[in-house]
Amino acid sequence: MSRPLLATLVLLSWLLLAQSNTTAQTGNQAARKFDEFGDVQYSDLIARLDNFAIALQSEPNAKGFIVAYRSRRDLPGLSNRTALVSKDYLVNSRGVSSQRLATVDGGDADCLSQELWIVPAGTTPTPRGDAYARSFPDLDSARKFDEYGYELARSRGRSPASEHPTEADYLESFAIELRSQKHSLAYIIAYAHFTKHRQLVGDANYEVHYEPPMDPAGTARKRLLLEKKLLAKVYGISPERIRLIDGGFRKWRTVELWIVPRGEDAPLPTPNSFPPGRGRVRR
Repeated sequence: MSRPLLATLVLLSWLLLAQSNTTAQTGNQAARKFDEFGDVQYSDLIARLDNFAIALQSEPNAKGFIVAYRSRRDLPGLSNRTALVSKDYLVNSRGVSSQRLATVDGGDADCLSQELWIVPAGTTPTPRGDAYARSFPDLDSARKFDEYGYELARSRGRSPASEHPTEADYLESFAIELRSQKHSLAYIIAYAHFTKHRQLVGDANYEVHYEPPMDPAGTARKRLLLEKKLLAKVYGISPERIRLIDGGFRKWRTVELWIVPRGEDAPLPTPNSFPPGRGRVRR
């Protein structure tokens, strides 16, 4: 065998061995925390998510986990909503596939915070040591699980069924809690929008527009029916367990999610804006 041929074979052997070692090291990589932060300003959040998106692009075989923790003073649904806001930006503004992203409700911790993890296949993030479940949840009275705003379809300018997060994603934690409390009812209160003057706001497409002073008739009712439909069809919650309350008007459209043990009084709506002649709320 000639020396050039022998040298070529040795080089190929080293290359194959190096490639094998690299593959093995990649397969054995552990999940690693990329970033951690608290309740930061939106500009800071965007900068951190931009860096996270770049890191995910450099590791196409890894997934990104967004783990959100809430304080014990926060509504239980806050963790899920916080993680979904970050996922929404990564998908719609940075082009990260939603299939590569997972949101995790980390439960209660000392304060509201988020963790961004790079997770190779076969690995999982490590939960915080100070995270814990609520020790003594009040299961004998009505309690608010979450509260969030919503937009009219015409002002959103995009199909809610095709974008992430969808309305159903915001209900995931609520549905999980309802499944664990089979003898409780789900109460949903929706408020339409009314103010005396037009307001300049930004929508889900990051575009600015004027809100009309008052929503069309039936706005809150339509939202209530949508929430009920999603709970029933997406999460399998029996429609018999879901109660709807048209709460009237607030200065901003709002949905409240409540869990109420059977036999307990229903939550009372709390409108804060009153068009002339429309002071009463409907159940």
